[in-house]
Amino acid sequence: MLDNTIDLTARRQEIENGRDVYVLLTKHSDNFSLFILALIRGYYSHASIGFDEERGKYYSFTRRGFHIEEPEKICQTRKNVKCALYKIAVSQEDYDAMRAHLASFHSCRTEWKYDVPGVLMGVVKFPYWRRRSRRFCSQFVAEILESGNEKHLHKRSSVVFPDDFAKTISSGPLFLGTLEGLKSFGY
Repeated sequence: MLDNTIDLTARRQEIENGRDVYVLLTKHSDNFSLFILALIRGYYSHASIGFDEERGKYYSFTRRGFHIEEPEKICQTRKNVKCALYKIAVSQEDYDAMRAHLASFHSCRTEWKYDVPGVLMGVVKFPYWRRRSRRFCSQFVAEILESGNEKHLHKRSSVVFPDDFAKTISSGPLFLGTLEGLKSFGY
């Protein structure tokens, strides 16, 4: 029991001296997003991940493949996009591992494609193996978090959907509103 307490105390100290990672959930109203929402029976249709040193920049997968998203630019073309922003405190070591994993996607970003069959397999809860050079948004976010030892989802990344983050990130949303409001909030 004492060893476990010491481990938890050390982990808490690492996190207090660490960094923050952000999970941004959005609900778009275009036809593809409505199709995804109908399939997954969720509230949010999209997930992306950001890091504290790059506020306002998030990484994800869209129908165009690996994508860097900036809510400020999205607001120029889409109005009233509902969103929730979650903050996860991580140790510096876990943060660095997540950044390194992200860099591996970024370095060959043109090769990565969106995985529609993967979404369909996830809907039927089939935790299939990863397809080479294909991911869907929430699967990608889950993989990045897992690379930094954030395993709070308790399921394989291939069956993770945006609402799963809202249900499992214990701190609750840092921001809840629209992307326009998020921009004003400074994230």
